Amino acid sequence: VHIAAAFSPLQIVQDLQLRLSSESEVVLTSSAAYSQDFIPRFSSSGSPTYVVGVKPALVGDVQKVIQYASQYNVSFLATSGGHGYSWSLSSVQGAIDLDLSNFDNLEIDESANTITVGPAWHLSNITSTLQAIGKELPVGQCPTAGLAGITLGGGVGPYGGMYGAISDSLLSVEIITGTGNIFNVSATQHPDLFWGIKGAGFNYGVVTSLTYRIYPATNNGEALIVNALFTGPKNASVWRLAGGLVGRQPKEFTINLAVQYNATLGGMIIAAGFIYVGPQAAGMKYMQPFLDLSPIEVEINYPVPYDNFTAVLLYGELKGGTQKGVPFVPYAVNLYQVDVENLIELFNYMNQTIPINSEIKTATLSWAQFSSYGFHLYPDSSSAFPYRDVAVFLQFDGFALDASDIPSLNQFGQEVRRLAQKGSGSTDLETYVNFGHGDEGPAAWYSARKLPALRALKAVYDPGNLFRYYN
Repeated sequence: VHIAAAFSPLQIVQDLQLRLSSESEVVLTSSAAYSQDFIPRFSSSGSPTYVVGVKPALVGDVQKVIQYASQYNVSFLATSGGHGYSWSLSSVQGAIDLDLSNFDNLEIDESANTITVGPAWHLSNITSTLQAIGKELPVGQCPTAGLAGITLGGGVGPYGGMYGAISDSLLSVEIITGTGNIFNVSATQHPDLFWGIKGAGFNYGVVTSLTYRIYPATNNGEALIVNALFTGPKNASVWRLAGGLVGRQPKEFTINLAVQYNATLGGMIIAAGFIYVGPQAAGMKYMQPFLDLSPIEVEINYPVPYDNFTAVLLYGELKGGTQKGVPFVPYAVNLYQVDVENLIELFNYMNQTIPINSEIKTATLSWAQFSSYGFHLYPDSSSAFPYRDVAVFLQFDGFALDASDIPSLNQFGQEVRRLAQKGSGSTDLETYVNFGHGDEGPAAWYSARKLPALRALKAVYDPGNLFRYYN
C-alpha cells in the first residue's frame, strides 16, 4: 500500500508539520535538505523509494507519524543505519522515510553494567564508547550498521561466541507498535512482545530506546587478529580445519573467511580473518593449524582494541560498510555442518564461472563461524531468534561495479545459494533474517516452529500490518 492517491507529498509534509514538534524535520525528498540531512541507504538495489522525509525529535512525534500513516493509509519505513539491504524493501514505493537519527540518547550505568541508547547509534559509536570505560557488548562486523536494526533480527557477530546473540543482552526497549501505542517492554512488561522483538522485532513497531546488559572487557579490551591468504588449491584443507572445530570451538575464537576472485593470481583465493579475544599466545594455538597450511601471506595483529577490530579484520575489508549507495546483491544460507565435498564443489563452480564473466568478478562468499557456547547460554524458548545451532553463517555478497551487472550477479548468487544449501545439513533453506535476500519466506527467516507465536503477536500489536516490508 502506497501513499493514498488523495494525498500529494506536499499535503503530507504540511499535515505532519502541523502535527509534529517544531524540532522535527519534515521535507520533500526532492529537496536539498533531504540529501543533506537524511541517512542514505547502504545498497542502491532492491531499494524503497520515498517522497517525504521525516526526522522526528520526540517519541511522541514517532507515535504521531505512525498514527497518521495508519489513519490515512500511508506507507513508511523507519531507518537508522540504512543497512537493511533486503530486496523485500523494494515493495516500499512512494513512502515516508522515518529517519531516527535524532534519537542519539545515551545512558550508561557502569555499576549495574547497563547501557541505554537510541536507534541513532551505530556499531562504531558503541564500541568506542564501551572501550573507553572498559566494557564490551556483542556486536556485528559492519561498523556503520545501526545497533537497533541488528538487534531486532537477533544479531550475530564475533563476541557472540562468548555472549550469544546481541538480542540476548537486551534488557528492555521502548517501542511504538502498529496500534500506535507506546510500550516499555521487558521480561516483566509485555514479555510476549519482548520475546518477539528479540529476533523478529521489525514486524511489530518502531523502537526508540534500547537497554542492554554490558560486560567487563575481556583481556583488557584487546584481541588477537590474524589475517591470511590461501590459494585455491588449499580450499579443501581450510574447510576441513574449520569443520573440525564445529561443536568444540573456543568461545573466544571466531573464523571469518572470504572466497574471492584474485586477478593477479588468476583464480579464487580464500582470505581468512581469525579473531581470538584473549592473550596472543593462547590465540595462536588455535590459529597455528591454519598457518601450517602455508598461506601466501600472513598478518599478525596484536593487541587490537575492541573498538578497532572491524578496521583490521580481513585486511580491513569490513571498512567497505562505510560506503553508501552501492549496487548490492545479497544471498545467504545457514550451514549446520561443514560438508567438505560440497564446499569443494561450490568452490570449483565459482572458480570456473567467475574468471570468464567479468560482471560477477566482484562476488564474495563470506563465512562467519562462531563458537556455539554463547548462543547456548540461552534456551531456544528465550526469544524469537531461531538459529542457535548454526555452524556457519554463509553469505553471498554481490557488489556490482555497475547497475547493469546486477542481473548476472543475481543469477549467480541464486546458484551459489542452491549449491551451498545442498550441503547445509538442513532439508529446507534457512537464513539468518538480517542476511536474507527477501525471497526466502517467513519459515526460512524465523523457522516454522516459531511462526505461530509470531503471527499471534502480529494480530495483537500490529493488526493493520503496517510493519510488513522487511522480511
